[in-house]
Amino acid sequence: MAFAYFTKFYSKIMIRKLLFVACFSIFILSGYGQNLILNNERSDSTILLSSTNLNNDEFKVGNIIRYKLYPTDNMYTFLKLDTKTGKIEQLHWSLGTDYYEHEFTVYISNVDLSLNDESGVFELYPTQNMYQFILLDKTTGRSWHVQWGMEASKRWIRPIL
Repeated sequence: MAFAYFTKFYSKIMIRKLLFVACFSIFILSGYGQNLILNNERSDSTILLSSTNLNNDEFKVGNIIRYKLYPTDNMYTFLKLDTKTGKIEQLHWSLGTDYYEHEFTVYISNVDLSLNDESGVFELYPTQNMYQFILLDKTTGRSWHVQWGMEASKRWIRPIL
């Protein structure tokens, strides 16, 4: 009888110890896992910019940002404008089957339209048509009709004369 009581009491103590060790291990591992996610090079749905990139003349000149993203009515499509050259990229992103983000880019215009070497010169303005925008050179007043699309034949840019 004393042996049965001893094993019952001993097993309760062991169960408590095991439970404590398991909880403590989970607590430690969850903190370690958060560090792994924070140090991961690719962070889902988050754009991480270092202060060195913000001060780089290629990306920002004074208070003028060189690249701008313009949303379209398609939630997975953005237009990326280089405000210095007028080059426009059609940027698509999506979550794949494994929940990894991926993107692909096609150029609408890969031609340097600038007449000077300043950022912030070009701006995109949406129209009533979800596929079309107006590209404006804010220093000279020149403008272009821009259309994005899923097929190459549907993507174009034409000067407005």
